[in-house]
Amino acid sequence: MRYDFANPEYIIRGNCSCFVCRCCLTKYGWEHQSWCEVYSLTQPTCRDCRYYSERRSRCEHPVLKKERGGLAV
Repeated sequence: MRYDFANPEYIIRGNCSCFVCRCCLTKYGWEHQSWCEVYSLTQPTCRDCRYYSERRSRCEHPVLKKERGGLAV
């Protein structure tokens, strides 16, 4: 059983504050869910993010889309 406090060793860190784990949907700055398959992955890459589009090779996060002007290039 996991405790109510986050273990700093397993908190998701990285270069992007828009990161959301593809497996457990946990956001940047939080600890993965206990059942997550990539629980030990604390320095994720874009490919591990829910919003990364393999087909377009870029981030499709709604905030970043808005910053690009809503263009679907």
